[in-house]
Amino acid sequence: MAYRVVPSVYAKDDKNSIVTYLSQFSVGAPVKFKNELKRYFRIIGQTPDIFAKYNTNPNFRHVVVYGSYVMFYKVNETDKIVQVYRILHGAQDIERILK
Repeated sequence: MAYRVVPSVYAKDDKNSIVTYLSQFSVGAPVKFKNELKRYFRIIGQTPDIFAKYNTNPNFRHVVVYGSYVMFYKVNETDKIVQVYRILHGAQDIERILK
């Protein structure tokens, strides 16, 4: 059974910020990023447990979606929902942000 993938407000803001940032350097990079993000949304919608739990906060699963950008998400088995919580650059203070 497929899960519904729901991005949080934070994830939507993260996506928009990343697209804006990438567009400063390349015309194609934002498009590639958005395409990869859609691809990973489809993957976690079908098999949400495919990616590893985040070691320092196992409430989240994570996957590198593009370059150094990592998507963090939670799976609600009861409601069959995958909530994409954040999309962060690996250089950010991830532990602080995910608190």
